[in-house]
Amino acid sequence: MLSKVFAVVLMSVSVSALAQSAEEQLQRKLATIKTFSASFEQQVTDAQHQLLQQGKGQLMIKQPARFRFETTEPEPNLFIGDGATLWFYNEPLEQLTIYDAQNEVNRTPFVLLTSTKPELWQQYDVTRQGEQFVIRSKAADSPVKQLTLSFSGSALSKMQVLDMNQQLSEFNFTLVQLNIALEDSLFRFEPPEHTDIDDQRQR
Repeated sequence: MLSKVFAVVLMSVSVSALAQSAEEQLQRKLATIKTFSASFEQQVTDAQHQLLQQGKGQLMIKQPARFRFETTEPEPNLFIGDGATLWFYNEPLEQLTIYDAQNEVNRTPFVLLTSTKPELWQQYDVTRQGEQFVIRSKAADSPVKQLTLSFSGSALSKMQVLDMNQQLSEFNFTLVQLNIALEDSLFRFEPPEHTDIDDQRQR
């Protein structure tokens, strides 16, 4: 009888540990990535799995809360965050939109890659499937419904972003470099002369 009770207790502890560990395991894995630099190929498909767009670019991440997402194809665009401010620069149109990072956190899945803030992670449910972590937003009106991160060892190898319109953006990373020196200046943006600026922080 005692052995059965002990087995049940052991099982309960194990299940509890597994249930609470997916988020913690992901945070620990991300915490080892002080910086990340990689090229990517992107595919965007609709809810019927029809290809909408293909692209190429580069992603850089630096702890804490800094990222640089730059597309080179089909057209050059730049999305940068330094933890306080977000800059989105449309190079062909010479247009810059500036956002307050705290107000746009649900629109920027990259923030999750560089944050351990409990108040941020509390907005999501995290599950693990092998070397793949699925992050689902708890907010019904979140523009980003699901973020899936796939790892090869300690390196991020693929990222999938599912939006509220069921469009899926898939990023496959190559030429991955971990924990190399990345200048802070890469994560700030100074607009070129004659740029049309829309500063959303003032609204």
